[in-house]
Amino acid sequence: MQIREATLDDLRYVEAICEASDRRPWTPDMVAPTGDRVVLIAARQDDIVGIAKTHFHSEPDITAPAGHYLGGIVVSPNFRRRGIGSALTRARMEWAWSRSSTVYYFANEYNTASIKMHETLGFQSIGRFAEIRGVTADEGRSELVLFQASR
Repeated sequence: MQIREATLDDLRYVEAICEASDRRPWTPDMVAPTGDRVVLIAARQDDIVGIAKTHFHSEPDITAPAGHYLGGIVVSPNFRRRGIGSALTRARMEWAWSRSSTVYYFANEYNTASIKMHETLGFQSIGRFAEIRGVTADEGRSELVLFQASR
């Protein structure tokens, strides 16, 4: 498996992965390269099987510190449970750590698969909130758990 930075040429594959996963499609703005975030692609031979991104927040908000955050990750349904999500997450962590000593991530409190994977990679919970950076879980019925990992 190869992990590389996404380009706009990958957009049709990204859209296909989102559609197959019943996820809202990522837009060109979400995939286009910028200097303060990264979008990564996981490819097996000629198939793009996973996508993942980061976000950078230059200012803290009420519930969350400034810094690099792991954003969305989507793995094609036929390739789940094969370590692709972990590989994409490790690659994003390394990318963020090349710019900062800490990386952040948050998840719905009931997303146990994601939480367990991130804890395995060294993330520790630093708080629970109804909203983080404008995001809520289950239309406000669940909490979001904020995590951090340091190099």
